[in-house]
Amino acid sequence: MPVTPFTIAGSGGLPVRGDVHVPGDDGPHPVVVGIHGFKGFRNWGFWPHIAQGLADAGFACIRFDLSHNGVGENGEVFDEKPLFEANTMTREEEDVAAVIDALRSGALPDCERLDTERLGLIGHSRGGGQVLMRAAKDPGVRAAVTLAAIAGVLRFPAEALEMGRAQGFIPIVNTRTGDVLRFGSDAIAELDTRTDLHDIAASHAARIDAPLLVCHGTADPAVSVNDAHAIADAAPHATLELFDGADHVLNCRHPWQGPTPHFERFVRLAAQHFSGNL
Repeated sequence: MPVTPFTIAGSGGLPVRGDVHVPGDDGPHPVVVGIHGFKGFRNWGFWPHIAQGLADAGFACIRFDLSHNGVGENGEVFDEKPLFEANTMTREEEDVAAVIDALRSGALPDCERLDTERLGLIGHSRGGGQVLMRAAKDPGVRAAVTLAAIAGVLRFPAEALEMGRAQGFIPIVNTRTGDVLRFGSDAIAELDTRTDLHDIAASHAARIDAPLLVCHGTADPAVSVNDAHAIADAAPHATLELFDGADHVLNCRHPWQGPTPHFERFVRLAAQHFSGNL
């Protein structure tokens, strides 16, 4: 099935690089926009396979790198770490808006084969939080899926935040890639100014009119399964699916080592959710 790259301007005019997966027939096809998480990127592990799985099920799927995720043109390496340090949830929101605006204006590849009236969102971890935020304010989002989504951004102990304010950053080790990254001063300041982000479930998920599928592994060491319960309890039209024994990435790995049973179930459930609502 065709996969076409694109680059558009995102937050601060920086590039947002992505790929459009489209089923082989003419369409037009409903569209699912995928949003990666913190320390993630569009080519990480399962993302190309989520996109391809949805395309196999009849959906166009867009995956992209957030402009400040720290991964440059290579698409695989954190070679722009100062951008990661400058990242914030607000900048990510601007990137998501840029991609959806480009989609709706016909600026993305294969636009003639994309049905923008049937729009869904899918996001992992912090990207799941972005899905909740966008779906809450965009009535054109007709269905949403989250995987291991955060229910709020207050994820550092008070001592780490105090040290971070003093030195201007909090060091972050990416255990999946080995990179040492920095949670920067703008992101630390945002924790104080964006109080809506403290409880995304109550501030945003509670306002989502679209059907929401909330997926989470019960053995997730990065984001507690309690976040999934909070999101599902808050959203008016939510379905909660738990994955017994699955970690933050459904036991998948990067570089890709093949699908796990949890991953295959997730793609199947996501495709069913979008099929029933787009």
